[in-house]
Amino acid sequence: MAYLALYRVWRPQRFDEVVGQEQTVTALRNGVRENRLAHAYLFSGPRGTGKTSIAKIVAKAVNCEQPQEGEPCNNCSCCQDINNGNFMDVIEIDAASNRGIDEIRDLREKVRVLPAQGKKKVYIIDEVHMLTMEAFNALLKTIEEPPESVMFILATTEPQKIPATIRSRCQGYNFRRLTMEEMKGRLKQVADANQMVVEPAALDIIARRANGGLRDALSTLEQVYSYRGEQISKEDVLDVLGLVDDVFLSRLIDGVWSGDSGQVLQMLATALQQGREAQQIARETTWYLRDLLLYHTTGQDTGFAVVTEASIAALQQHKKAGTARILQALRILADTADKLRFSEGQRFILEMAFLEITALFTREEPPATVSKKQPSPVKTAPVGSREPKEARDTMWNKILAGVKERKIPTHALLCQGRLLGMKDDTVYIGYRRGYKFHKERMEEKPNRDILAEVLQEITGRPLEIQFIFLDDDQYNDIVVQKAKELFGEDIVEIKD
Repeated sequence: MAYLALYRVWRPQRFDEVVGQEQTVTALRNGVRENRLAHAYLFSGPRGTGKTSIAKIVAKAVNCEQPQEGEPCNNCSCCQDINNGNFMDVIEIDAASNRGIDEIRDLREKVRVLPAQGKKKVYIIDEVHMLTMEAFNALLKTIEEPPESVMFILATTEPQKIPATIRSRCQGYNFRRLTMEEMKGRLKQVADANQMVVEPAALDIIARRANGGLRDALSTLEQVYSYRGEQISKEDVLDVLGLVDDVFLSRLIDGVWSGDSGQVLQMLATALQQGREAQQIARETTWYLRDLLLYHTTGQDTGFAVVTEASIAALQQHKKAGTARILQALRILADTADKLRFSEGQRFILEMAFLEITALFTREEPPATVSKKQPSPVKTAPVGSREPKEARDTMWNKILAGVKERKIPTHALLCQGRLLGMKDDTVYIGYRRGYKFHKERMEEKPNRDILAEVLQEITGRPLEIQFIFLDDDQYNDIVVQKAKELFGEDIVEIKD
């Protein structure tokens, strides 16, 4: 016998084998038992939640020769043929590849033919939202008044795309995502039946990664089993899915919290070199921040998604960031995870996002942004004179605010530098040597142009920009020496 994937082997064959969807299952089983089934149904919900499986159970139940309390017997010839895909009166149609009006016209002609094997012809149209509007219009009359011997079951993951004229003629059931406990229970059952020894932490990750879809969870379990064999650990699942664990996430947020961009970038580089996916790193960090937010709000474990006992101690330190900043970091990383789905420059986008939240966690928010419509030129100090430190800080905050208004990733690069001062038509901005990445990116034309635009808006005149390195222990760089001569020793001093 040909090999079958786990999700096919474990496809429910009776209503009582379905995981979750209790209300839908109960209503349909009662309808079969009492012979009160509708002529058309619309099953909607996320993928892998049982829509097609339940449609086939309904098809068996209405054709079963010996139904038992609304359940198909799975022993008669009709049930056996449906299970094997050989029953002529159960017709499955993939609307994604049969979406035109010609296919629906052909269906309308065949609907008139009486069942060949069973009591009812059941049409199961999967991904029905893919039909063209002309096809929907052609199907409308048939859906409204089909022959007595015909039943339609439409399935979709996007019910909002179904015309109201079709929805109103169907009895609708919404399929929900399965809970973590429901998922883990079935995964454990499948693992035990196949002599797999799976760590509870590994089941947690598989269930969470499937996002409520049991088919995806079973596919992942099978994938890890093919890779590792019967003994499956948490690390095996992480390797196969390209994920990082909560201890890594805790250390990563440590670097963010302490403002150590070098550590953050190095950890990201190492993870990517080990085959972790950029999108998954962003997603898993989002889950960690979600757990951090819950802990910050309640002060206790309220159903953590990724945090375990190995990393819970770090939450006490990280929660000092405050709710507002955690929420903002969550939004940044959630947006980044979405962008990474369609981007080729994944490493750069991921690094920019983490640099941005590093700046967010370690710096005070700048004052209100400067209006583009009504710029407020700032008078610079005369040539050769020193700006007071307070004036320089005010100028720097205005520059950062203006850059952030235009492009947040550029702001994340710039905020790790320091404004040294201005001389004639040149602005000097210094970076510690550990921030070589930031300096080099700011020297690229797109980022330099944004900064130049902001400077012209603030000062009322075009300015040149000079980026220089600063050494915490000594100032040997020729350009730094020049900056010291122009602006004084205190201006090139870097303070954390």
